[in-house]
Amino acid sequence: MQRAEDKSLSGLLSGLDLRGQTWCYSDVAQDAGFSVPPGDAVLFHAVLHGSARIACAGGAMIELGVGDAVIVLSGEAHALRTSPTATASTHAFLRDETEVDVPPSLSIGQGRVTARVLSGKLRATWPGEVNRATLPSLLALSRNDAGPLAALLRPEALPLAGIGPGSAALLTRLAAMMLVAGLRADPRCRQLFSPTRQDPIADALRLIEANPAANWTVERLARSVGMGRSNFAAHFTQAVGRAPMEVVAEQRMEHAADLLRQGKLKIAEISEMAGYGSEAAFSRRFTRHFGLSPSQMRERERRVADKPAPAPPAFQPLLAGRLGQGTAALARQHRPTPSRLSEARPQGGGVLLSFKRD
Repeated sequence: MQRAEDKSLSGLLSGLDLRGQTWCYSDVAQDAGFSVPPGDAVLFHAVLHGSARIACAGGAMIELGVGDAVIVLSGEAHALRTSPTATASTHAFLRDETEVDVPPSLSIGQGRVTARVLSGKLRATWPGEVNRATLPSLLALSRNDAGPLAALLRPEALPLAGIGPGSAALLTRLAAMMLVAGLRADPRCRQLFSPTRQDPIADALRLIEANPAANWTVERLARSVGMGRSNFAAHFTQAVGRAPMEVVAEQRMEHAADLLRQGKLKIAEISEMAGYGSEAAFSRRFTRHFGLSPSQMRERERRVADKPAPAPPAFQPLLAGRLGQGTAALARQHRPTPSRLSEARPQGGGVLLSFKRD
């Protein structure tokens, strides 16, 4: 069998494929947006009109203009908004992976439409050497890129492909070509597709930390790092001291707490971005973990943020006899030798040192 490092770049990339017929247009109003829950799928988004910002649960963020596209390779929860403060409700069509022949147009938010986004949710077949822990969360495909991407991302290419029967199949093939072209243009491409073998348990921990909200199971984690389920579970527990799903739950809680401290999202949104389909289940788990509910933690953080900073302490002169430990040590370093010390007598609670002249 040919080793990955000996394969040509075409040999590596030819093992990559996208499948699926979940495509739609989203007409997003001003100060509106939509979110996509975590999962194993690859998400494709292209801005056909206006502009939008995509932000992933792991922190990656990109501003998109007309003709720009982005592929979420990690499958982590993410949201697209037309303004930074917009509320992003769950995109039910993408969540449910509704398969179509022709992409429907869906309205997001109320009022004037300021962005039109073409989105697809697709299943990826990765070459056997790929470890998703090494892939970037977002692959940006800019209209300003040179080479084949410039032709694939022509302003009319995607809109024309999305018209008429069979358009979902054509869009999927076009997205696959864009993915290959985007990865091929990345100077790290060969390293991403044939990485040096690392510790699979460390890889699993990186995967969990990067995307705690993903729909992780022991089976999915094991498969992601190239191990069998039972062998992975035993090695993980031995190395980490906790079972894989315990670590996943802990990371989800810490991630949710970080989002609460930022104070920008509703608890229902945080629940979804932490990997919980039920806000009630999320609140129960959060309360057990931290000893207070999400709303209580948010209120506590607000009180801390609103609390005025303490006034600086008033200046108090220090007498030599009341030196702190550090200052006393410094004084001892510069203390005169006994031969020159003639007298030490109390003076106002301190110590007065007198010296003989040579």
